[in-house]
Amino acid sequence: MKRVAFAVLVLVLWLASCSAPELTPVPAGTSEPVESVDSGMPVPSTGEPIATEMVVVPEGKIPAASFESQIYVDEATGFALDYPALWTVTQSVLGDRGLQTVFLSTPGIADLPELPKGETRVSVTVYQWEPKNNLAAFVDVRKTAWDASGFIILEEEDIQLDLGLDAKQFIVQTPDGAQSLFLFAAVGNQYVSISGEGDMILVAEIASRLRPITPK
Repeated sequence: MKRVAFAVLVLVLWLASCSAPELTPVPAGTSEPVESVDSGMPVPSTGEPIATEMVVVPEGKIPAASFESQIYVDEATGFALDYPALWTVTQSVLGDRGLQTVFLSTPGIADLPELPKGETRVSVTVYQWEPKNNLAAFVDVRKTAWDASGFIILEEEDIQLDLGLDAKQFIVQTPDGAQSLFLFAAVGNQYVSISGEGDMILVAEIASRLRPITPK
């Protein structure tokens, strides 16, 4: 049920996106093909490369992660994100309008109806949306969708990420009691949505390590 509830949350966000003007999910960058959890077949490469390497944290920037980390870089959008070094990174189509990058603590858990104890999933989706650079308006659309679907906002927080990137973070409860974390930020002229379930402390730490880079 938790996986179903999480999928419903993502669907609600996507449907809300469809109703907003000029909203088009933008595929996150990939490098080498990533094996699909379901089929074992490679997912075609799209966009700019993902750079996956050990993180070197510059002095004065965000503190070192509590986990051994690798870095995911979307050069086309202009952001980087740290995730645990041994996790699997895969991609799946979100409706017929975009691509979602999913970070999995264990291969094969992407479509489980309920996560095993100790497992975690984190998803990152990039959107083009009008008006640009208006995080408050973007968030209001999602809050309206949650309210219409019976979701309850348990926590809402304005936070500032690395390099002064403003973000909104939520803990949301679905009608069946499942909880998920969502973080929204405006990066360049696009919007990044991070969501996750499982170890909520770990999800929050991964989301908090979102940071802008200079797009190429």
